[in-house]
Amino acid sequence: MLDAKGRAFVRNERAAALVEMALVLPLFVTLVMGILVYGQYFLLAHNVQQAANDGARAAITGLDPADRSAIALRAVDRSMQAIGSFTPQSRIVAVSETAEAVTVRVAFTVPEDSFLRSTFVPSPGNVIRAAATFELPVD
Repeated sequence: MLDAKGRAFVRNERAAALVEMALVLPLFVTLVMGILVYGQYFLLAHNVQQAANDGARAAITGLDPADRSAIALRAVDRSMQAIGSFTPQSRIVAVSETAEAVTVRVAFTVPEDSFLRSTFVPSPGNVIRAAATFELPVD
């Protein structure tokens, strides 16, 4: 049997709100962290894909394979400057070509201070890869 204090606590709306918040707050925080982690992942993935596209587009202007590779590397670095914590050590660029096309592959390692390195929410990965292929002009 409840005494007067117990009955007041059961009917107390503030206590009910506190219990509801204790149940909902962890789910809300997890949801917000998931939005931040995956939002940053998609932003970085878009930037890396755009860098690969820019590198391949620029590479087709080169005169020979070595020139195309150097041009692609400069274009990728220029494009990846949009990523705030970008350093040349955080990316790998590979340029390959056939007689008909040039392909630029970019792998970007996510910085240590990124939300993607959070252990609170599982992330898609710490290395983001993208590739782009452009046809070489026919002589």
